[in-house]
Amino acid sequence: MGVLTRINLPLRRIIIAFFLILLILPGFWGCGIKGAPVAPDSTIPEPVSDLKVWSRAGGIFLKWTIPTRNIDGARLTDLLGFKVFRQVRPLTQVSCEECPHKFEPVAEIDIDYPRGARLEGGTVLWRDMAVIAQNEYIYFVQAYSSYKSPSPESNRVNIFWTEPPGAPAKVTLRKEDRALKIIWEHPSGLIDGREMADLKGFNIYRRGEGELFGFSPLNAEPIPERQFWDGRVELGKRYFYEVRAVRDIRGSLLEGPGSPVVEGIPEKLLPPSAPTGLVAVWQNDGVVLRWDENPEPDIAGYNLYHRGKEEKEFVKINPRLLTENYYLDASVDSRKTYIYRLKAVDATPSKNESEYSKEVEVGPQAADPKNGK
Repeated sequence: MGVLTRINLPLRRIIIAFFLILLILPGFWGCGIKGAPVAPDSTIPEPVSDLKVWSRAGGIFLKWTIPTRNIDGARLTDLLGFKVFRQVRPLTQVSCEECPHKFEPVAEIDIDYPRGARLEGGTVLWRDMAVIAQNEYIYFVQAYSSYKSPSPESNRVNIFWTEPPGAPAKVTLRKEDRALKIIWEHPSGLIDGREMADLKGFNIYRRGEGELFGFSPLNAEPIPERQFWDGRVELGKRYFYEVRAVRDIRGSLLEGPGSPVVEGIPEKLLPPSAPTGLVAVWQNDGVVLRWDENPEPDIAGYNLYHRGKEEKEFVKINPRLLTENYYLDASVDSRKTYIYRLKAVDATPSKNESEYSKEVEVGPQAADPKNGK
């Protein structure tokens, strides 16, 4: 008789149930089928929606805003970085909207250690230097969080790429009143020396002393002229400029290398208007002079000149700049006739002087009947 037959019925049932459990359990954990963990929506970043592309100095630049929310609207707190994807198509290839688009990852940007990229003001700036002429480049980016689950794709941008134009030549700077004017000549051709027939215009870049050139030019669109007048300047501040030529390739603007840098300090060059209303009257202690205030808001003061009627040269009689429109000339001889004139001086570093006012003449002081003089 078998062992189980000698065991009483209740105990036998317990033993059979135990063996059945041992047979069933491996099906739960030992079947070998494992599903990949799926990140919840609360950890998937929202897609980038403002990806932009442009060219500069022999490379292609991408820029986008760092997302702050997940796709479910919750605040994004565990962003790790971005991946940049690129597709390359020869310019000679016939465009095919229905053809499959093959994108390859070309960069991974760690948000904490963004080597090869630049983070500034909530945006990412990345430069693609591995570009070859006669190609169209198409890009999109994806953000990823700690789950490594990517966001949906960003908007796609494209740019047609070929040889950039050469640098403009013979750049000079000329000072004008409260402004600086930059003048240059066309580049000799493309950067590889070939002729260029599709020049779009020029971009102008400016920086202050101790600053870097910005990524955006002063002009909103390439300018066709070979000169630029910059009146949005601060007087007395030193500015530096460079000029870049721009090609138009199928609507893509390709910018070439920068010209030699020129510098200048804007000044007020136009002098104040000549003072008006000058009058001179004898008093017991000298000649009192008055005049109208100049209308310019930056007048620092006035210089007053006189000469005897028999003399040839005018002499400045105020030891320092006059800040009021009044002066008593006590250096006169009451028996002589004097001629006066006046200049206004502005407060700029160059201290521009106006033309002379109209001259006024004052004769000898009348004799005082009390003392016979």
